[in-house]
Amino acid sequence: MKENQGGAMYISAKEIEDYISQSPNPQLLRQVTQLVKTVFPDENLRYFDNGRTFSALALGANPHPSPGYEEAGMLNISAQKNYVALYFYGSNVTLQERFPKSVIGRGCLRIKNQKFFAKYAEDIRESLKMLSDDKPHDMRD
Repeated sequence: MKENQGGAMYISAKEIEDYISQSPNPQLLRQVTQLVKTVFPDENLRYFDNGRTFSALALGANPHPSPGYEEAGMLNISAQKNYVALYFYGSNVTLQERFPKSVIGRGCLRIKNQKFFAKYAEDIRESLKMLSDDKPHDMRD
């Protein structure tokens, strides 16, 4: 586990369980992953690593592949130093209505800790359901 140039965490792992166990907060990462799986039960979760700067648990097909991120998911669950991030493609307008401004980034939702997760789990689930309506496995152009 190391920080990349932007200060984000980069974990080099061989498989999903390895990635989770190396994360700064394995319990929170497991909880977020389990919640995501309840919304996307037919999607296979996989480990994604661009070999340099970004690794995550990926779900679905990347609708806008760019060099190094062709195999990233439509939704990526990434362990960061101080939070677990849900990276997604699309608008964050619905997130702005449900979550504090401080936890919403460009194309991501930062789940800061267990307390935050417990408080917002249903809002996270509902937000993910809006993404699931877009059928992530069919998202590529």
